Amino acid sequence: MQFLTAARRDIFRYIERFYSKLCRADTVKEGIAMKHVLSHTAPFDMVQEDFRKLDSALRLRTTWDVERLILIQSVQGHAHEGHGVFRRKYPNTRLDDISRALRLNPAWVRAARQQLIDEIKEYVSQVIAGESRPPLSNGDGVGLLGSGMFNGMDISGHDVLRGIYLGGLRDDTAIRFDMEQQYGITIGGGKCYLVNTSVMEGMGLNGDVLAHSSHEDMLEYYRDTGLIAADYGTDGGDLDYMYIRHRRGRGASDDAAIIAAGLIWGYGTAIGVFLSDAIDTLEKYVPVYSDQDDELAQFIAENYRALDVDKSNARQLAYYSAIPGKAPIDVPDSSLRHLMAINTNHDLTLIESHLLFIQGKRTPSIKMGIECTPSHDLYHYIKGRIITAPKEIRG
Repeated sequence: MQFLTAARRDIFRYIERFYSKLCRADTVKEGIAMKHVLSHTAPFDMVQEDFRKLDSALRLRTTWDVERLILIQSVQGHAHEGHGVFRRKYPNTRLDDISRALRLNPAWVRAARQQLIDEIKEYVSQVIAGESRPPLSNGDGVGLLGSGMFNGMDISGHDVLRGIYLGGLRDDTAIRFDMEQQYGITIGGGKCYLVNTSVMEGMGLNGDVLAHSSHEDMLEYYRDTGLIAADYGTDGGDLDYMYIRHRRGRGASDDAAIIAAGLIWGYGTAIGVFLSDAIDTLEKYVPVYSDQDDELAQFIAENYRALDVDKSNARQLAYYSAIPGKAPIDVPDSSLRHLMAINTNHDLTLIESHLLFIQGKRTPSIKMGIECTPSHDLYHYIKGRIITAPKEIRG
């Protein structure tokens, strides 16, 4: 196995250790029980309790139905990581499991989340068709993402499409890799695939290992063995849409991307980046899986002739959103839930705070992330990062 990279050796050692333990099991029953622990999903009563606690503690700047569509993904994250009420990790818990535990029809939940994405796509189509400032709402007058914060906003559609384009491309694997190679920033990253969970469990792997270890050198092997069944399509049966980490790294911050885009290209562009990030979240549980934020960015590039940015600008945004190894603060990366959660001390959400800052308006400082980074510290950091960026990044 000398030809293997360190990452591949780590994965193979994990598989070997699993089978070694399985073979040493005193009985077949004991072996099956041990294998069941790795594939176990979160108990329904714990899912329900975690949802109730989240729902009672949070109020999102959106409708109740949309809030529920977002919170179920937060519950899954808690189950995967052993957070919230979960006392250990349940790494193979599917969003179908969460939906059923909450007595929701998975097909309805998927369709409703896709509808939120489609309403953003319809907005894009309106701008491409010639509407310069269409309302940020659906056909019934409800704000995009069900959020009242968009009601009455008079925003240039051109600016919003610029942001959706940049936001959709900044997470592109190739663009991230370019940044890593050129500037020595270890961003890391990965993507979701349709994973055959029977093959996964047969190899002694689980969702936790796939999500947190480096698998870039294993992807071809995973395809050959059938663990990766397809990049996109529909799930069901043994197929589940799961995240596989390619490379470890410090990651990137959605907050930083929104703020930097706003400071460089304007308020409307920041909104576009936020909408693109929302698509990236919602697309993780829909009827048919694909990279919809990237696809929408490509659609804009091909159909919107007035687009005034390109991949070089997406690389620029990827640089500003990347979390450097020696950042002077703990740079938060807020989820859609955290961005839309109302801070009851200030009656303000993080996304609203970011947008106010971009406009040069005073905002209270809101604690962000696990380390409770003050939002004012983040704003100061992003401004400094833009000023001190390499000349070729600043353009």
